[in-house]
Amino acid sequence: MRPQFGCGIHDLMFAPNDATTAGLVETYVRDAIGWWEPRVEVLKVVVHNDAEERNKMLIQVFYRIVATNDERNLVYPFYLIQPE
Repeated sequence: MRPQFGCGIHDLMFAPNDATTAGLVETYVRDAIGWWEPRVEVLKVVVHNDAEERNKMLIQVFYRIVATNDERNLVYPFYLIQPE
């Protein structure tokens, strides 16, 4: 029931796998986590191309859980074109 929930990276489906798209992904992810997840502090978002699949970006999010001051990270694969 929240149409604005999440981030806009799925709008980038079929976008070129280049530095501009990577920068947009980083901004969208950082902004969405800051807006929707107050329990964590985003430390860094790193976006890079997958070495084996040219249509995939790997999004690595480094964050700190505010309540415990525990640092963690998560890697999310984002496919610019759906794999066959």
